[in-house]
Amino acid sequence: MPSFISGAQSCKISLSGRISDPHDDLGLQFGQVYIEETGAYRKTDSAGFFRFENMCPGWYHLYISHPGCVSSRLYFQLGNRDTVLSILLEHHAHLLQTVDVQGVRTGHQSSTQNSLRIQELTNLTAKPLGLLLEEFNGVNSIKNGGNISKPVIHGMSGNRIGILTQGVQLASQQWGADHAPEIDPFGSQIITVIKGADAVAYGGNHLGGIVLLDQEKINHDPHLHGSHVLSYQSNGNVLSWNSRIEKSSRLFDWRTSFSSKIGGDLRSPSYYLSNTGIREYSGNLYLYRAKGSSLVLKNFFSLYHAQLGVLRGSHIGNLTDLEDAIGRAVPFFTKPDFSYRIESPSQVVSHIFNKFTRQKQTETSFSEFNISAQLNRRQEFDVRRVRFQDAPALDLLLQSWLLEYKYKKTEKKLEWQAGTQHKVNYNYNVPGSSSFPLIPDYFLFNPGLFGQLKLRSGSWTYEAGTRYEVNYFSANLISRNALEPSQTKNHLFHVFNSVFGAMVSPAKGWSMKIQTGVAGRSPEMNELYSNGLHQSVAGIEEGNKNLNPEYSFKTLFTHSLNPTESWTFELTPYFQYIRDYIYLEPQNTYRLTIRGAFPVFSYRQTDVWVYGLDLTHRLELGHDWQWISRLSYVNIMRRDDGSTLVGTPAPQIFNSISYHLPAFKKNTHSKISINGRYVFERTNVADSTDFLDPPPAYFLMGAEFQSDFKFFHKRFQFILRGENLFNRTYREYLNRLRYFADETGTNLGVVLKMEM
Repeated sequence: MPSFISGAQSCKISLSGRISDPHDDLGLQFGQVYIEETGAYRKTDSAGFFRFENMCPGWYHLYISHPGCVSSRLYFQLGNRDTVLSILLEHHAHLLQTVDVQGVRTGHQSSTQNSLRIQELTNLTAKPLGLLLEEFNGVNSIKNGGNISKPVIHGMSGNRIGILTQGVQLASQQWGADHAPEIDPFGSQIITVIKGADAVAYGGNHLGGIVLLDQEKINHDPHLHGSHVLSYQSNGNVLSWNSRIEKSSRLFDWRTSFSSKIGGDLRSPSYYLSNTGIREYSGNLYLYRAKGSSLVLKNFFSLYHAQLGVLRGSHIGNLTDLEDAIGRAVPFFTKPDFSYRIESPSQVVSHIFNKFTRQKQTETSFSEFNISAQLNRRQEFDVRRVRFQDAPALDLLLQSWLLEYKYKKTEKKLEWQAGTQHKVNYNYNVPGSSSFPLIPDYFLFNPGLFGQLKLRSGSWTYEAGTRYEVNYFSANLISRNALEPSQTKNHLFHVFNSVFGAMVSPAKGWSMKIQTGVAGRSPEMNELYSNGLHQSVAGIEEGNKNLNPEYSFKTLFTHSLNPTESWTFELTPYFQYIRDYIYLEPQNTYRLTIRGAFPVFSYRQTDVWVYGLDLTHRLELGHDWQWISRLSYVNIMRRDDGSTLVGTPAPQIFNSISYHLPAFKKNTHSKISINGRYVFERTNVADSTDFLDPPPAYFLMGAEFQSDFKFFHKRFQFILRGENLFNRTYREYLNRLRYFADETGTNLGVVLKMEM
C-alpha cells in the first residue's frame, strides 16, 4: 500500500521504495523495478531500495523482479505527492509448497504438497504433464513411448492418482494407464501435487495422491495483459505455441489461453522412432465476477484435441517376429529419415469441459457450490486391412457430470469443513469399429460425503478427515459367442477413508509433520472388464470381474530444517501396507489375433508393503550460487514372497548447480545451470513376472541457460535447454514400450517468451 509523505509539484514527484523478503525482512539487492509507461527502470541497492525522480501524477504499471523470486506486477495511481512503496517478493520460488485451489499461499508446510507456478511452467513448455511432474521429488512417470506419460506418486499410478482440473477429476483416466491425460498443463497457472493421504475433500480412488491444475486470481487491472511463448525441441522437431491474455472489466475479469504443438518422429541415439509424431491443440476461457465483497461467480470452459502416433515397431504381425522384436536392438519398421506423418497405429483424443462455481464468504465462513460436465472421446487406429484402415479399432465416448457443495467454518483456533459430491459417468462404445469392445458400456453413480477438522494449539497443529462414498457400476457385457445374449453386471462398493496428522515447529526453521491414514479404493471398470488390445501399449489386457476393493494404511513423517533462507533440508520417509493391491501382471505369453501378435497382461491382486523416502537438500551461497539435490527411493514388495512388484520405479538421484549472472544493459537477469540424474537398476523383480529384465542403470546430463531482457519496452525471456547431452543409449523401466525400442537421444530446446 503506497504511503504519501510529502508534497511535490506536477511532474516533479519521486517514487521510491524497498524490496524485501517476507520471511526475514532483508532487502533484496539487484532487484529490477520497471515502469511500463515510461520505460524507466532501476536496480535496488544493497539494502533493497530504489528511487525514480521527476514523475507525473497518473496510473502506472510497475513490474518487479529479482533472481530466484516470483515476479510481481503492481497497477496503482500516483498522486500529487512523493510516494514510498514497500514491496515483498517471495524468494526461493521453487520451494513454494502448499497452495490452495484459489492460488493463495497458505504457508510453508511439508513436502506432502508441492506446487509449480506459471513462471516455472514456462521453463518446461512442450513437456507432457507426466514428464513435467517429474520436477517434484517422489514423482515419476509411466510412459508409452515419448509423448504419452502419466504421473507415478510414491510408486502409485493409474487409477490411484487423481488428475483434477479446476478441482474436478478427469474422468477419462478410468480407461487405463495406456494414454496421456487429455489436458494442456500450460492452460493452468499453478499445478499442485498432494502426495499424502489428506485428499479426502477431492473424492475418488486416490490412494497414491492427486494432481491439481488450477487458475490463479486475475489481477484487478483494466488493461490487456498476458504472454506469448514459442518453443522448439530439436528431437522430433517439435514446435509449440502458447498464448495467454487476461483483463479486468467492470462486469467481470477474464483470462483466455490457447496452445498448439506439432511434432514428428522422435529419435533415439541410433535410429528414428517411426510414427511417434504428435498434433495437439487446446484452449480455455476463465470468467470471474465478484458481486460485492462476499459473493464470487466463476466459470471455466476448455477444449482439447490431440493425435498421437504409436511406435510402429511395437505392432508385430506374427508370434515369431514378436519374440524377436522384444529386446531387439533396433525395432522393426524403423525408417532412415525424419517424418511428420502420423500413420496407424495412432490415437485421437478429445476433451470438452465446463465448470460453474458459486462462492460466498463471510468473516468466519466460506461456502462453495460447483456443477461441472465433461465429454471425453478416444479413438484408436490399428494397422488393419484396407477395408477397415480408416475405421477406428476402438471408439469410446465418456460423459461425466458432478454436483458438489462445500462449507468451511473458522472459529479462533478451530477450522472445519464438510461437503458432499455426486458424480455420474456414462461410457459408450461408438458403433462402427468392427472390433469387440475393449471396455463395455457402463453407468457409474458415485455419491460421497467428507469432513475435515484442523485445530491449532500452541506450536502444534492437528488435522483429521474422513470420507465415505459409494461406487455403483452397471456394465452391459457383450458375449464373444454370437449364440450367447449380452448381460448386465452390477457392482456395488462402499469405500471409507480417514486421515490424521499433526505438525509442530519446535524451533525457528525446524518443523516436523506426521500423517497417517486408512484409504480405500474400489476397482475401476477397466480393471474389472478390460478384454482386448490396448493398442498404445501394444498389449492385450484382461480384466478380473472378481476383484475386491483395495485398502491401504499409510504413514508419512516429514522432517524439515530451514534455519536460514539459504539452506534447506527435508526428509520424508513413508510406509504403506495395501491389502488386495490390484496390478497388471505380464503373463509371459503371447497371443496371435487378426490385429497382430501381442504380449498378454492380466489384472491380479496381492498384498504388498510399500516403503520409501524423499530427500531434498538446497544450499545457496549469496544470491548467485545454488545447489539442489534430490533423492527418491520406493519399493513395492509382495507380502507372499518378498519380491519387488513389476513396474516399481527405480531409485534415482538428481543434482543441479546454478549460477545467477550479473545484470547488464537491457539484460535484467540471467542464470546458467547444469544437472545430472542417475537412475539405478530396478532389482529383486521375480524373473518370471516380465517379458524383459529391468534395464541397467543410466546417467543423464543436462544444462540450461535463461536470460530475461527488455526490448522495445517489452519483457522477454529466452531459455536454451539441453537434455541427454551425451546422447546416452538407455531404456526406462517405466516405459511400456521399452520392450521394443530405446529412449530418445539428445534434445535441445529453445523457449522465447514475451510478456505484455
